[in-house]
Amino acid sequence: MAQHDEPYGRSRRGSLAGRLLMLVALVAAGIGLSPAAAHADTWRTATGSAWGQTQASASAAAQASARTALTQTAAQLGEVCTNVTSSATLAYTVPSGGGYVYNGTATGLCAPAPPPPSYTVPRTATARGEASTYSAAVQNGAAAARAAILAAGGDCTGYQTTGATYVYTAPDGSWYIYDVTVSALCVH
Repeated sequence: MAQHDEPYGRSRRGSLAGRLLMLVALVAAGIGLSPAAAHADTWRTATGSAWGQTQASASAAAQASARTALTQTAAQLGEVCTNVTSSATLAYTVPSGGGYVYNGTATGLCAPAPPPPSYTVPRTATARGEASTYSAAVQNGAAAARAAILAAGGDCTGYQTTGATYVYTAPDGSWYIYDVTVSALCVH
């Protein structure tokens, strides 16, 4: 029986080690694929330099150059930066006193840019428009219909007037009433 205990014990220890290794691998994969890891904010720094006739103008230009460099770097990485700060230090003074060169540094908290909105929800609204002319009545109805679409919530695009139904015209032609239908695509 002693012969059977050793192989059984070894396979049991191997099985436990294999399970533990699998658990560690799954946890590591889960951490690597988690939304927090994919969208982690990162502090980024960029530099730039500029010349100016005064120290103030050279400093401002160097800081602007650094901010531009930071924005370009973030854009190349698909990121946007917030909380951007900048500073500049004197690098060189023209011996005649005719100018200054400053080095600028910009630092910001950068993160992946949010995805653009997805306009997939069609919305339609009809509203009544009244005015002293036909075209003004239709425009007023269309504006009210667009407002009704926005009141339902969400960001919308692609507004189109899809119909204008005659309701009433004053006998002397001084007043027009139309029901106007407008359609759009919205985010939600």
